[in-house]
Amino acid sequence: MSSEEIIPPDAHLMESMRAVGYSLEAAVADLVDNAVTAEAQNIDLAFASEPSDFVALLDDGRGMTVDQAREAMRLAGRSSVEQRSSNDLGRFGLGLKTASISQARELVLASHQGDEIVAYRWDLDHIADSRTWSLQRLEGTEVDDLPMIQRLRAQPRGTLVLWRKLDQLRNQVGQGSAALDSAMAGVRDHLGLVFHRFLQGEHGGPLNLTINSRRVEPIDPFLTAHRMSRPGPAESFVVDGEKVTVHPYTIPRLAGLTRAERDQVHAAGQLRDSQGFYIYRAMRLVIWGTWFRIQPKQDLAKLARVRVDVPNTLDHLWALDIKKSAAQPPPAVRDRLRRIAEKIIVPSRKVHEFRGITEKQVGHEVLLWQVRVNGDEFAYEINRDHPSVVALGNALGPEGYAAAGDLLTLIEKTLPADDLFNRLTKDQVLNSTVADDALRKQAEVLWRQFRRASTDAESFVRGMRVTAPFNETDKAEQILREATQIND
Repeated sequence: MSSEEIIPPDAHLMESMRAVGYSLEAAVADLVDNAVTAEAQNIDLAFASEPSDFVALLDDGRGMTVDQAREAMRLAGRSSVEQRSSNDLGRFGLGLKTASISQARELVLASHQGDEIVAYRWDLDHIADSRTWSLQRLEGTEVDDLPMIQRLRAQPRGTLVLWRKLDQLRNQVGQGSAALDSAMAGVRDHLGLVFHRFLQGEHGGPLNLTINSRRVEPIDPFLTAHRMSRPGPAESFVVDGEKVTVHPYTIPRLAGLTRAERDQVHAAGQLRDSQGFYIYRAMRLVIWGTWFRIQPKQDLAKLARVRVDVPNTLDHLWALDIKKSAAQPPPAVRDRLRRIAEKIIVPSRKVHEFRGITEKQVGHEVLLWQVRVNGDEFAYEINRDHPSVVALGNALGPEGYAAAGDLLTLIEKTLPADDLFNRLTKDQVLNSTVADDALRKQAEVLWRQFRRASTDAESFVRGMRVTAPFNETDKAEQILREATQIND
């Protein structure tokens, strides 16, 4: 049988706290925060619909004594201004309770440090019926019947957080096992992003985070390991005696990424929505995809991202909310971020701007497309001096080339610019890659033309290596040299 402890606050308070506004993803992340703070190396989120709904988080962290577990179940058990360790991801002492009851009417905390398991329960139905603010301590079979309790017992120490009576969660995601499965897929992506630096081992220790025993993979919004991701110089400054570090990145264009990599960079939806600052509190991502109204979001800046590392000792300046999902930078930080934002969008703009504006701007490269600017008007034109166009003219002769010129002009004037713009703003990837076989055929055609003009092989390779589309592939020199071996 359970025993009860009467806690003084008004019994209606906990019902009111359910309206804080947690999403399922944010609520689960709060539980993970506690496990990480307890130095857990393995955290498993488990859920099931049968025989009855439950969501549970099991960790192998430090575990709790009876007094610590009871204190953890108190509302605001720790002051938000209390000094914390640098790796403490907590804030108000409310996360466990508010996150849990935002999703479920029953919260159970079970823990041990190598001895007997201690378990406490908040049950909103029991509180309403008894009209008392009563925390229940579970005993005997009440503990034995808890989902995953045997796994907790098998560990040297650890903690189990259990949600049952999932009324609010079900209101969000719908009924049935398929609805819960789909919701947890979203939770997986959220945890992979928010805790990606922990999952990558950056905090100095291993962290294995799973959902129903399936590993959560890190989602790095900067693609720091990708060869085409461009980190900028890191900057640090001091605010209220504490160091804030800022590290800008320009991520690669979507066209150069795999499907899995594209999914990673869509941290806040479309690329345009994902640009901006990424605020990390003790390496935990709390806010992302915003310029804090320092500047507007723009298409030319959508590859620009700035990692901002803030210690938890500056929480009071950032006005971090209970859910750790909203904050505003203090004036001293905002001023520094404004200067950094103005610089970081420049590399992103260069990646997006068309690479064929004028001969002066592109140096020695020979591009197929050019853009002509006249005041507020511009037009794309096919470079008539491009070797491939010249080769076509030589093959067709004067009369045929005149007809081909008319066709090129028609292509230029009917460029589907509106459709192209609409697709790119939806982050659809324009497939502009020329296959190696097509490049080899084109190289052979061009070599025949250049050979007739008495051009030697080395000059041909050197000139064509910087000519579109050969300048877009690492295999250019190999393909061009192979073409010079033909004898017909």
